[in-house]
Amino acid sequence: MPKFTKAAMAAAALALLLSGCSAAASTTAEEKAPAAAEAPKWLATSGKLTLCIDPEYAPLEYYANGSSGNIIGFDADAARALAKHWGLEAKFEVTTFDGLMPGLQSRRCDAIFGGLYMSEARLAVADAAPVMNAGPSILAGPATVGQFKQPLDLCGRSVAAQTASSNAARINTLKDECKAAGKDEPKLTEYPKTAETVLAVMNGKSEALIETNVAASYMAAQNEGKLALAKDVFETDTTFGVFTRKNDQISPVLAEALKALHKDGTLARIATDNKLDPAIVDVH
Repeated sequence: MPKFTKAAMAAAALALLLSGCSAAASTTAEEKAPAAAEAPKWLATSGKLTLCIDPEYAPLEYYANGSSGNIIGFDADAARALAKHWGLEAKFEVTTFDGLMPGLQSRRCDAIFGGLYMSEARLAVADAAPVMNAGPSILAGPATVGQFKQPLDLCGRSVAAQTASSNAARINTLKDECKAAGKDEPKLTEYPKTAETVLAVMNGKSEALIETNVAASYMAAQNEGKLALAKDVFETDTTFGVFTRKNDQISPVLAEALKALHKDGTLARIATDNKLDPAIVDVH
């Protein structure tokens, strides 16, 4: 039996996670077309809209071939549509998930289009325009998924989450709730990549993982028989946002552009192309 390194196992899980991705997702550069609105000034690169992105989060942003090449998914396609709206080219500044906000603040990019909740903590340091309804979900093995019906069912359990995510923060908050209920705290382990959270459950290191509903549904579908979705454990009580620097001149301009892309049906079409319910973009 050959031995597998942690990196190799993570790559294998990522390949499994991304298998069967939609052929409808965009894989080409933006089409040249007249701008629908005047492009914002003060861009990181003239003539381009630069987006910080972590392409490890299917079906929102991920590599077409699993590890490199074109970045596809709802966020990537919507970012291209936003750039096209202004007659610009979209440029992706790839970073890790926990490097998204630092990349924005250091002006490596103009905005973050990357599956970030509009949490109070993030809104304290950056602006955001809503783009999609969201909320946390729980994934577990098919044999145990029925044990998770409410948040307190995670008390005393080992839970995996992506590093620096709002989902990880939710488990940390749950620790106090469990303690108040006289239960043991959940045992949280954070991983840099979502593929590693999947591996943690499949390998028995964690009993469950917490992930955003959009990504969780995709993970369950791509790992049928190995992962299952525990429905309605948490409420869908927040939104994903496109983040810009606090009080930056681009913030209101970007917010208006997203409203325009919602109004003309562009965001709903992109959601459908990526096999998402178009109703999730009804945030305006």
